[in-house]
Amino acid sequence: MNRTRYGNRDKRRKTNVVLNVLIGVVLILIVAVGSQLILGGDNKQPSSSKVSEQQTQSAETSKEDEEAASQNEDENSDSSNTSAGDKPEEEPKPEEEPPADQKKEEEQKKNENEENADPTGEGKWEPVGTEQSGEHTAVYDKGSTDWKEMTRALSTATGIPENNMTIWFLGNNGSPNDAKGTVSAKNSGEKYEVTMTFVENEGWKPLTVTKK
Repeated sequence: MNRTRYGNRDKRRKTNVVLNVLIGVVLILIVAVGSQLILGGDNKQPSSSKVSEQQTQSAETSKEDEEAASQNEDENSDSSNTSAGDKPEEEPKPEEEPPADQKKEEEQKKNENEENADPTGEGKWEPVGTEQSGEHTAVYDKGSTDWKEMTRALSTATGIPENNMTIWFLGNNGSPNDAKGTVSAKNSGEKYEVTMTFVENEGWKPLTVTKK
């Protein structure tokens, strides 16, 4: 009986020891897991805050860069406008005008021609005179008497002075004593075509003037 009781006590004691050890291990594990959870949460919080701070700093830096770039563009634009405004404008060169006397003479001849013109385009000009006599055959060589007298007729018909006239064409117009010439003033791009005929002992007579 005593041995049996003693054995039962010993058995209970061992069981209690094992239970106490197991309980202690469980408590240690609980403490360890709780510590990790607490410490892990604390560590994550600073990390999130750090990321947020970095993002905020990055956003502020980008905003500052954009403001700086915008300011530089404004300064460059102001500088360009200032430079453009400071550059003097070149005034167009006035066209050379003929002397007052020459201009007055051209206008007077032009008015005379307009007065002599009729609705058909045939002018009522008189022959310009001639140094030639007898039977006449036109000569179209520069420097010839005919050339000089035909040039005078061109000037009379168009109102362009001979010394300001460009002769583009001067030649025969179908018969030996009919001529045609195309002229313009040296300071103008307007061309005129003049037809004329030679009147014996009176010279070349302008017939028509057409603006080309």
